[in-house]
Amino acid sequence: MTDTARRPVTGRDVLERDDRTDEDPGTPSRMLVAAAALPVVVASLAVRPLVQGIAWWVSALVVTALLVGVMLAVRTRPRWARFVALVVTLVGGSCALAILDGTEPLGWLDRSGALGQALLAIKVNPAPLPETDAVQLVVSVTLVWTAGVALFVAVIAPTAALAAVPAFVALVVPGIVTGTAPSVVLVVLTGMAFLLVLWLSVRPVQQAFPAMVIGAVALVVAVGLPTVVPIDASWLSGVTGAIQAPINPGRPGTLLKLGDDLRRPSEIEVFRYRTTTGVPEYLKLADLDEFGTGDWVPSVVDASTAPSADQGQFATGVNPRVASREDVQVRVTGLSSQYLPLPSGAVGIQSRSTALDLTQWRWMGRSNTVRSTGQTTRRGDVYQAYGVATFANPYLDAIAQHGRFGMIASGDWNRPTSAQLRTDLQLPRNLPGSIRTAAERVAGTAGDQYEQARALESWFRSGRFTYSETAPVEQGYDGDSMDVLAKFLQVRAGYCVHFASAMAVMARVLGIPSRIAVGYRPGGTQKDGEYVVSNRQLHSWPELYIKGAGWVGFEPTPVAQDQSDAELPATASPTSLPTVTPLRSAPANQPTAQPSSASPTPDAASGAGTGGPDGGSATWEIALAVLVALGALVGPGLFRTLRRRRRLGLVQTGRDPAANAWREVIDDVADHGFTPATVPPDDPALAARTARAVLTRLGATLPPATLTPLGTVVDALDRERYARPGTAPVDQDRLRDAVREVRVGLDAAVSPWRRVLSRVWPPSLAPSRAWTGRGRRHAAPQAPRPAE
Repeated sequence: MTDTARRPVTGRDVLERDDRTDEDPGTPSRMLVAAAALPVVVASLAVRPLVQGIAWWVSALVVTALLVGVMLAVRTRPRWARFVALVVTLVGGSCALAILDGTEPLGWLDRSGALGQALLAIKVNPAPLPETDAVQLVVSVTLVWTAGVALFVAVIAPTAALAAVPAFVALVVPGIVTGTAPSVVLVVLTGMAFLLVLWLSVRPVQQAFPAMVIGAVALVVAVGLPTVVPIDASWLSGVTGAIQAPINPGRPGTLLKLGDDLRRPSEIEVFRYRTTTGVPEYLKLADLDEFGTGDWVPSVVDASTAPSADQGQFATGVNPRVASREDVQVRVTGLSSQYLPLPSGAVGIQSRSTALDLTQWRWMGRSNTVRSTGQTTRRGDVYQAYGVATFANPYLDAIAQHGRFGMIASGDWNRPTSAQLRTDLQLPRNLPGSIRTAAERVAGTAGDQYEQARALESWFRSGRFTYSETAPVEQGYDGDSMDVLAKFLQVRAGYCVHFASAMAVMARVLGIPSRIAVGYRPGGTQKDGEYVVSNRQLHSWPELYIKGAGWVGFEPTPVAQDQSDAELPATASPTSLPTVTPLRSAPANQPTAQPSSASPTPDAASGAGTGGPDGGSATWEIALAVLVALGALVGPGLFRTLRRRRRLGLVQTGRDPAANAWREVIDDVADHGFTPATVPPDDPALAARTARAVLTRLGATLPPATLTPLGTVVDALDRERYARPGTAPVDQDRLRDAVREVRVGLDAAVSPWRRVLSRVWPPSLAPSRAWTGRGRRHAAPQAPRPAE
């Protein structure tokens, strides 16, 4: 008996024998194919700090599972066949994601489509990116192709040692962008997944050393690079000697950085400003309203769709009947900031210097603040800002005392959305009971929300608390987390960060929406009629939403010994602003921020099927081929049906109902073979791609029965896009009926064969030049040109 015969049979032997019988030595094992993309799938979770939500990861996971299934089906084929199958599946899966995302199949490659929109969003937005349809599509496709690279190097090349490269790239990139190292747990799980791939590879011993070298280098880079490279260092701003603002878009820790700036040993001037009233004012950089995770950060806004700062806007959440006017001219002298210091309720900005290009600055949703999409403020920038603001004052006290907030609530002014107010009420789950108890005890028997807010403010300024910039650091409770606030309420010593955060949290406990404003307090010296602002005037204060009055600023922070006792802006009588008309005219079609509607994605990814013994491999492959063929036949129609149901659902729920109805009826028109007439060379007006221009071009080719419902959709779309806030909403039921009437009219006007094709193989899924005005698939007869 030989040594081999005497050696006991192990599970590894069984695996090798079951998986390699009568196969080419270059054929990868089933287990290796199934595990090749696992490191990328795990590592891609590191992208979460870059993009909101998780739908993009679920979509990528589904398509990656499809990739693995296809590679299992063709793993015994030659390498060139495996490569072709991989590329075809990658392209097909990417196109399927695009279709499900509501765009053209090749939209992920279209610089003027989803790809261009995603690149613009990446360029102008900080992390985390808003989860728009375009961003979700491009991120999902990128992760799918990264998984495809891992499959290629492990299954086709095969060099399993290099399978770590795409996985660790997914770990490195988010760390470089955010300046934060990836989670240690995530790095360990990715490393374990990679070791599993190595163990399942053909010759793990020979490949272990180079793989470990690559993995060690990538691990050091992923964990150490964000620490070594100061991502937010001042040299990146391009402004020599400038002081950076404490708030960076998308970065946590704003309030901690504000404290560090306040404790600078030297006082440095950052800007100067003049006011039309001759008194100093609070100037705001940004609002921090997201607090669900226990760290105050600004709400994520897609700056690529936000209006530029050179356009006027209506102040959101400011009732002009109780607000005071605040107009300032600001001259930057030493501030490097991606946010402009502005009045709390800014409505317009005018640049007074050639270097400040306001087209590179955007209004941040409904917060009345402005953020840069490129440049930062530089020495010599001058701008005029117009706005209003409401601070707690004797006039509001009198209104509350006489119970008149209900009277001032009426009128036409721009109120926050219910979704925004819900965000401004969120609290972490680990809220200490001491904070809740303190809030309820201080509010006591106060009547309405304004009186409760005044009670909180008075409690902090009653002498029970001490202003100190050093006590929180010395006693280890600096910051704004729940434990820090509980310790602050116990020690009762801190600076503006602690007072503002504590009052905002306690207000939310009482059911009052709140947020924290970060900016500069009034006061300072005057030179040549200008107020001089230094880094020592950095400040944060709470703003509470009081029904009837809107956002009202409060000042709970006691006055420090080295600060002047600047009085809050107060009005003894109603403001002179009679309407909500902004001080600079805002266009009638001013867009407003809308919640992004992410495409629905599967709730869970189905794993690849497990193959049986080699004898049944051919049957399994034939069954897969049949399924693929059936998918190619019924897939387009199924995708089109799902898209229609999704759009009709959005119409019913009121999420951009007119826009979704318009997309649906236009796809129906294309599916039935109708296209717009060619634009005459001498008619540039019709060349516009607006809904009304397209409808005008369609008028000569469509059946008359469809024109009335199409007109209904276009009219609703115009109202949805350009009507002023507060006008009558779009009739969703009428829109849905109009969409159905269009399909009925189109079905009656075409042949039965065309009707079947519109359902089974809809042309709207394929890109066409017919809708650009430069060409079309079925040109309408044109009049002969006159002889010259």
